[in-house]
Amino acid sequence: MTSQRPDRLDPRLRALICDGDPRVVGAIAHALGEAGLEVITLYRADAAASRLVEERPDVVVLGPSRETDPLLLIPRLLGRAAIPILAISFARDEASIVAILEAGADDVLDSAFRPLELVARVRGLLRRRTAAPAPAESALPDGLRIDSGRREASVDGRRMDLTPIEFELLCVIGSRRGDVVDHRTLLRAGWPGRSDVDPDLLRTHLTHLNGKLVAAGHPGLRNVRSIGYALRVEGGVAPA
Repeated sequence: MTSQRPDRLDPRLRALICDGDPRVVGAIAHALGEAGLEVITLYRADAAASRLVEERPDVVVLGPSRETDPLLLIPRLLGRAAIPILAISFARDEASIVAILEAGADDVLDSAFRPLELVARVRGLLRRRTAAPAPAESALPDGLRIDSGRREASVDGRRMDLTPIEFELLCVIGSRRGDVVDHRTLLRAGWPGRSDVDPDLLRTHLTHLNGKLVAAGHPGLRNVRSIGYALRVEGGVAPA
């Protein structure tokens, strides 16, 4: 009798796995990795929100951490990105499971999960996300709007003519709303899957993006030397 194996997931899709127990993270990562998904592992729940923005995964799997209350962590994650969340929980009573779902999780799986069931649950979340309509455009400081569905950006209604790479860079910078995005994250956003991109090429694209922002009436980008870039907000002076 042959063993049952699920169809492999799209290797372009990524899962962020968060739990303080390396054994739990390893078990989840192994199951999803065997199914073909790229996995990002995290052992500190307090860093989950920032890693969510940096890594831009397609699904989040929260392990059954005893140290971090999922009722507090899940809303924080959803405040950073509209992303499907699978919570793996020690709780088996109905009230606890309902509370996790009401906090924003899309699905809850028992901590004694079976690998094939875990993969099937993740596949279901990814399928629903792919079928969902594109999110509405987001309003950012100083009149900047980014519509990821239409792949358009504008400042006070003035549309900017951006290249595909400039648009990806603006999306990740805009998601921080004035906080700094490091160079490594920007390189991953503009050239996913590549590790050989010259940092000078990134700088050139950001210079062009900054010029288009300023020309449209936005304060532009802020360069934090040796660290990264951020949006200038609240009428800050644009760079020369």
